[in-house]
Amino acid sequence: MSFKHVPFFHLSIWRVGYLKFFNFCYNKRLFNLGIFSILMNDKLIEFKGVSKSFDENKVLDSLDFKIPEGKITGIIGASGEGKSTILKLIATFYKPTGGQIFYYNRDVFEDIMNVKKSFGFSIEEGSFYEDLTVRENLLYFGRLFGVKKEILSTRIEDLINFVGLSNARNVEARNLSLGMRKRLDIACALVHKPSVLVLDEPTADLDPLLRSQIMDLIKKINSQGTTIVFTTQLLKEADKLCDKIAILYNEKIAIDGSPHEVKKKYHGSDLDDVFKKIFSKKGRKTYQELKQKKTRLKEDIIKEEGKKEEKKEKKASIYEGIKKMFRHKEKPKKKPEEKHKEEKKK
Repeated sequence: MSFKHVPFFHLSIWRVGYLKFFNFCYNKRLFNLGIFSILMNDKLIEFKGVSKSFDENKVLDSLDFKIPEGKITGIIGASGEGKSTILKLIATFYKPTGGQIFYYNRDVFEDIMNVKKSFGFSIEEGSFYEDLTVRENLLYFGRLFGVKKEILSTRIEDLINFVGLSNARNVEARNLSLGMRKRLDIACALVHKPSVLVLDEPTADLDPLLRSQIMDLIKKINSQGTTIVFTTQLLKEADKLCDKIAILYNEKIAIDGSPHEVKKKYHGSDLDDVFKKIFSKKGRKTYQELKQKKTRLKEDIIKEEGKKEEKKEKKASIYEGIKKMFRHKEKPKKKPEEKHKEEKKK
């Protein structure tokens, strides 16, 4: 018997519609059950021939890879390879120079509002405000993402408990420990209940104990149905945590797949082995070249942002000019004495 003859599926999928059924399952956290794994998308996010350059500095070249739904995907590579650039392309902060990025088979730049609602982004440096408390930060980001007032307060309390900051809810961010700051930043990215969480080096600069705690938190978030994409240089961490990895090498994806598949292909006992084999290839750019490239990249980004500001200023000045051209000049009001003289003449 097919699913359409079963009343529950008939009502939920064919009559109510797949999207409503999907949202119901997500909100009820039913994706943890095996039966619902058939609804998971193996290419929730898809890169098709994606390139990114800043002026003449090429960072990514014709990337093709897929990010599966409900899984943890790790982007691995040496410093300056373009890991963070990939995340910023996914989150629509950067536009690709070439190619397209799809989310649910729709170009992310044709559906930016939906992408912004569906994605949470946590940067390495943290995006919260130092002079606000944990609760105030979450309140600010909740309002920024348009979370309804009637549910925001409850959601903040749930989130504070979920990330383990219940004893620091009224502490200003500047007074938090490094581990707590990471937790707060992740909480700020989760306040609008995104279906995709994007993390840039979530365990950078943490000691082994704090790293382990953040990894446990990432697993906990993923267990609730959230797709996670993150960058890291810690290969043992990626091996334990990721369902899929993509290794960046010389502006391209050298290989992607499950950690087991990647190790099998390169006959490596662990990802450290694989990494050494890939990055010892002839033709690899030296660390010095990568460092210079990173410096040029920063300069190019500053130039690009400067150009955007110039364009804004030009638009503003043109707009002001047009306003002046079409502004109606008010006729000067005549004094009562002049009015009286005119009436006499008539």
